[in-house]
Amino acid sequence: MNQFDRDAALQQTRQRWRWFLVAFAFVTNASSVFGIETVTVSRDGEQQELSGRILVEAQDGGLLLETPEQIIWTIMPEEIVSRRSDDASFELADRKQLTALTLRELPPGFNVHNTAHYVICYNTSKAYAQWCGALYERLHRAFLNFWKGHGIELTANEPLVAVVFRDKAGYRAYSQPELGEATNSIIGYYSLKSNRIVSYDLTGLEQLRAPGDRTGTMAHISQMLRRPQAERTVATIIHEATHQIAFNSGLQRRFADNPLWLSEGLAIYFESPDLKSRKGWRRIGAVNQFRLRQMRSYLQKRPAGSLTSLIVDDQRFRDSRLANHAYAESWSLCYHLIRTRPQEFKAYLEKIGQKPPLEPTDPEARLAEFKAAFGDDIGLLDKEFVKAIQQWR
Repeated sequence: MNQFDRDAALQQTRQRWRWFLVAFAFVTNASSVFGIETVTVSRDGEQQELSGRILVEAQDGGLLLETPEQIIWTIMPEEIVSRRSDDASFELADRKQLTALTLRELPPGFNVHNTAHYVICYNTSKAYAQWCGALYERLHRAFLNFWKGHGIELTANEPLVAVVFRDKAGYRAYSQPELGEATNSIIGYYSLKSNRIVSYDLTGLEQLRAPGDRTGTMAHISQMLRRPQAERTVATIIHEATHQIAFNSGLQRRFADNPLWLSEGLAIYFESPDLKSRKGWRRIGAVNQFRLRQMRSYLQKRPAGSLTSLIVDDQRFRDSRLANHAYAESWSLCYHLIRTRPQEFKAYLEKIGQKPPLEPTDPEARLAEFKAAFGDDIGLLDKEFVKAIQQWR
């Protein structure tokens, strides 16, 4: 698999979490515990003590627990050795605490680059960390302003954490426990568990380098990442950063049953790089030419009921033969709805954003939610949708 086409591999990893959580969710009820819970957990023969707030407590004793550094742990009842509660109020770690807790988990040699809304932990060049920080900040500002213009006021949790490794070897060693073999095929990801973006220095990729390239300055980094072959790499970084903002601003909720067509379609909507900009990206809502080509190719063999199948469940994202078309159709649908039915899309987003963690939605309910926002005639919407795709440039 080409390392730039990471979508299917990453989605398989996310689905492993999803299958586990849906099984867990069938016996869950939202917890009303507001104090701090300390749980001793036994995994793989080792014990670990976790302290934080309970987000969900299952009827069988399983827990969804968030620690101050924003990590969400899924704890099965058989893993619990002991637990105790106190009345102290739970507070998320501040910037200084979050930085220290993150660095504690990383190998020696990491430095920190702070921006207005991010803590970037890195062991690559300072210039590359600064390039990442500038990119994230532009996205952060544009993301919140975009939704404000559509009548949705968002306030992102701060700071957000990004981890940038010097090379793929360090990135793989860190990511292997969470991603498994998928870490060989993807260049960056957003972790629902840790709430961090994790990536490595893209200027080290041979596919992007030319003779005489140097990476010591912001100018050289920008020059390298403006090359056409860098389009997918820059898109990946923005895509994963968009997921992070969406899940930390109230637009979506971590571990809730967010339809994947919506989550991925939104991230692709924001990801389109601008290779004419020396900074690699500067605007939202441009036609994603990569996905448009995929979608037009798919239209030649698109089966009846494709739109409904995309809406009602996430099965197509799990199948490597269908995943690319699912991503393309997800972007196309989001792009069409945002442009033609913005108020209905706003209402739908707000409905989905209110879902609590670990409560699954069956296919019939998903379809009903969609119809409540966009109307009962899916066939008519599909015809409008396909016609619009032919006109995009």
